[in-house]
Amino acid sequence: MPGRLSRAEGWLCFAVAAALDTASGLRSSPQVLDGQLLNPDSYMRMVRLRDMMAAGTPLHAVLRDGSGEGTVLHWSHLLDAVLLLLALPFRLLMPGDAALEAAALLVGPLSVGCAGAAAAWVLAPLTIAGTRWMAAAVAGLAPPVIVYGFPGVAHHHAALGVAALLLAGAAGRVAAGTPRAGWLLGSTAGLGIWLSPEAMPFALLAFGGGGVAWLSAARPEPIAAGLARGGFAFLSVTLLALAIDPPSGGRAAMELDRISAAYVLLAAITTLVALVLTRLSDRRWLGVLLGAAGIAIWLTIFPDVLRGPDAAAPEAAAMFANIEEMLPVAGWVQAILFLGDGTIALLFCLAVAWRGRSWPWLYATGAVLFMLALGALHIRFATYATLAGAAVLPAIMNAVTRRFAGKPNLTALGRVGMLVLALAPTRADGIAAAFGGGPAAAAAATAAPCPVAPFAPHLAALGDAVVLSDINDVPELLYRSTIHTVASLYHRNVPAFLRMRDAWREVPGAMPGPALLATKARYVLVCPTGPRSAIVAGAAPTTLLDRLRAGDPPPWLRRVVTDPASGFELFAVDTP
Repeated sequence: MPGRLSRAEGWLCFAVAAALDTASGLRSSPQVLDGQLLNPDSYMRMVRLRDMMAAGTPLHAVLRDGSGEGTVLHWSHLLDAVLLLLALPFRLLMPGDAALEAAALLVGPLSVGCAGAAAAWVLAPLTIAGTRWMAAAVAGLAPPVIVYGFPGVAHHHAALGVAALLLAGAAGRVAAGTPRAGWLLGSTAGLGIWLSPEAMPFALLAFGGGGVAWLSAARPEPIAAGLARGGFAFLSVTLLALAIDPPSGGRAAMELDRISAAYVLLAAITTLVALVLTRLSDRRWLGVLLGAAGIAIWLTIFPDVLRGPDAAAPEAAAMFANIEEMLPVAGWVQAILFLGDGTIALLFCLAVAWRGRSWPWLYATGAVLFMLALGALHIRFATYATLAGAAVLPAIMNAVTRRFAGKPNLTALGRVGMLVLALAPTRADGIAAAFGGGPAAAAAATAAPCPVAPFAPHLAALGDAVVLSDINDVPELLYRSTIHTVASLYHRNVPAFLRMRDAWREVPGAMPGPALLATKARYVLVCPTGPRSAIVAGAAPTTLLDRLRAGDPPPWLRRVVTDPASGFELFAVDTP
């Protein structure tokens, strides 16, 4: 019979998802066991975290980026605190950097494990034991989830997926008339936004789902009580987060890309609306107007929320065009890979809404459609729709069981078929590669970039000199040396990015050009065998980057190091 997710089953689902994620990660990237991390964001987080440990105080900026001017990172310090906590036992056995690297190995699988348990929990009241592990299996194998949770990925994306699942499950329990679930709803909303404001839309969707249930329920009072508890928890957590982790502009700063007073105001509006709902059971249309007015007021105060990442600066679009995970889904392989499981979730919610003539389930259908649209526009957001697909899989299995009641063979066949269908998107890339296409084949045909780690010893002699390099190598260069870099792909320092882009795109003359001089670079680091960077896309093949890739440096660049082990070449800038 459907019921609660037991503690033992929850741990099983956690273990299944974490184990599958770890096995996939170590199979594809065994170098993490040698202390290497898996993406630039992980290195950049470790650079800031190491600087904070050396300074003994929280820092917002990476001071050696931006040609020495520093780059402010929008990340809050919540995940930093988790990494430090995970590193504590390792510091008894190894030095500080090694302990942090060990923590970075753990945080991804732990996040995916929690996602597996949360996916099994979301619809546990509608599912039975023996099927919920399937949700964990999808969470632990789906590329849109595990690429952000592999060992060696020290970032918050997988954890945000956990927050979205907990918000959905808590909102469902509030809608079912369990007021105490409101505490989980509100505290998860606050913690999720503290982790990253990317969680804000899902917090609003969750509270909105409770509002739709309140509007359509025969007994709205328990739902209103749950939403009121959620509002208090939301406000309390955001106030606490602001008190202990204020933004770089201070506690009064209204910064939208991290926890700030802007989200305290949102929590306060949410709390006020929820409290009024407890008094409007006989005039529910007023509750709808009040909720809409609250959101409208907040969006009027902060209209940049609707503009998304480009609101940071008018030139931000040029920066984000260089970030693969911010690009839209392209082609049928990516559509299946990133949107397949979410589509299953959409069809399930729509079927339940139609069969039961249920407004809350119709609202859930709209929420999944929103997730699919996000994932289609920016593939990094495909995590949420994929986890929605994982969460509904056990409920689909229950429907299959009921449909073929008394026919165990058909039941088993139907379950296997649905499991294969849910797991098929996780293998879409490999299937396409087998037929000579798809991202995997394209990646295999592309020259591998130069690894930074073997070249790092050559950087020691440069001290704190400014080095112009590939923008994707910047975080690891900062982590493995004491040099200064020109720019990195973080929207708080768009001017530095534009200086880097202009320097690489500049057509070299007899002397260093103004674009290169503006970066203050004394050295230029290039990987001649790597693919042509997107940073010079659209330019004629006569840019500084293209000249260096062709082995034709301008006369004012003096070759200092050619390293066969890494493939990098280092040049010194001879200025008049």
